[in-house]
Amino acid sequence: MRISQFRRSGRPVKRPSFNAPLWIGSALAGGAAVIIILAALLPLHLLFGLTYPPLSVANYIIETSDANIALTLINWLGPYSLASAILGGVMLIACLGLIDGLIYRAIIARWGERLRGVAMLAACIAMPLIVQVVFGLSVIETQPLLLTGLLIELMARRDTVQERVNIGRRQVLQRLAIFSLGGLAVSVIKGIPTVISEMKVAQAQTIRKLFDFTPPSARVAGFDIAELSPEITPVENFYEMRKFPTPIPDVPVDWSLTVDGLVRNPFTLSLDELQAMPRTDELLTRQCISNPVGGNMISTALMSGVPLKTLLDKAGLQDGAVEVVFYGRDGYSESIALDYGLEHGLIAYAMNGQTLPPVHGAPVRVEMIGLYGFKSLKWLDRIEVIDHHYVAIWEEQGWTANPVVKTMSRIDTIQAADGGAVAAGVAFAGTRSISKVEVKINDGEWQPATLNAPPLAKQTWVQWRADIPASIDINVTVRAVDGEDQPQIERVQAQKPDGATGLHTKQVKL
Repeated sequence: MRISQFRRSGRPVKRPSFNAPLWIGSALAGGAAVIIILAALLPLHLLFGLTYPPLSVANYIIETSDANIALTLINWLGPYSLASAILGGVMLIACLGLIDGLIYRAIIARWGERLRGVAMLAACIAMPLIVQVVFGLSVIETQPLLLTGLLIELMARRDTVQERVNIGRRQVLQRLAIFSLGGLAVSVIKGIPTVISEMKVAQAQTIRKLFDFTPPSARVAGFDIAELSPEITPVENFYEMRKFPTPIPDVPVDWSLTVDGLVRNPFTLSLDELQAMPRTDELLTRQCISNPVGGNMISTALMSGVPLKTLLDKAGLQDGAVEVVFYGRDGYSESIALDYGLEHGLIAYAMNGQTLPPVHGAPVRVEMIGLYGFKSLKWLDRIEVIDHHYVAIWEEQGWTANPVVKTMSRIDTIQAADGGAVAAGVAFAGTRSISKVEVKINDGEWQPATLNAPPLAKQTWVQWRADIPASIDINVTVRAVDGEDQPQIERVQAQKPDGATGLHTKQVKL
């Protein structure tokens, strides 16, 4: 159907009818333009470290996705997680390029070919703005996308309306190929160095036993329950959190740890020198701040190393020191208040008596007991003492600056037992320990659970179990009280900004 309008003279001016191939071609021109820009930007990113928008988009998606899903995908994909994340980032930005191409075509369709320049300018401005709004990227990160409109014009300038020559099938297919195959190619090229690097790291790093370690036996009878989390998590089962798809850095042959900043005697230690210092062993539970209620991003191990206080005493603190900053070989950093670090910080090089695996921060990592896991930086190679508050990436992104672990409890299993059923799980309250766990069956009253107590250490989780009557449908809710008699927070809250709260409930049919 044709659309007509009248000029002031009253003479009708014919407008072209809707031309689907023309609109499709413009949309694909937008997507293809984005792929071309990202492909051109890739060498600059690889060679000179320039900001790469797909990485930022991938990190945004990971940050806003369900933590369990993101963690599962990253760990399942392993060394391919970066390439997959890049593919997602590239294609998501390219899909917004499709919208930009439609904006370009809509302006021309509404006001005619004489405003192609305006359409191109609008497409140039719209593309980075759309990405900024949708994914929260900065102006600097999206600057290269200003070229999108220009590339759309170069590709679409020969597209014609139906009254003349229709846009050719070849042009559509060319743009479709750039959009789909180009996005895949860019992602693979970006991911290849990471895949090779992680494979080399895995092959080069051999886990060695440093000393014998046997998990302690239960203090209370009846805790030999299938599917109940063991008090000490085997290294291979310890949760892995690589929230951003950065590659595992390899360990330099001449690795060393530097301690500097506001200290009187800055120094550098090799791994052998660090391991030659008096060793401290800490049984501790570490939990990720992204762990949801009832989630699995929490584990317990014997971590061994040198207390942060020992290293800072060796360096000699200067007046005015207020914080300690930790730097990792992956480019990330984290900080801690000096007083807290002196009391709770451990520079760890062993896990359950073995050298740290690469994924857990080999050869040395930070353990900040009592705080959520993001303060326990991996792949450590420098410690700096400073006189001001250091805002690291997590705080910069809106997470709490004081991530003290909140009291949590989890139901691991509900299963049939002699004369009824048994529910069992773990509870954790950071350095405050656990004094009591209670369960509620269906709509009944709260009743005390039995603890495998005393816990292995003040800062480890404690196992609990509760005998419950047999029933076809069993709904169990659990809550804990910490060692300071403060009950677990029942109000439901998401992980951001300072850790999830709420009670874990599990329902089964027996």
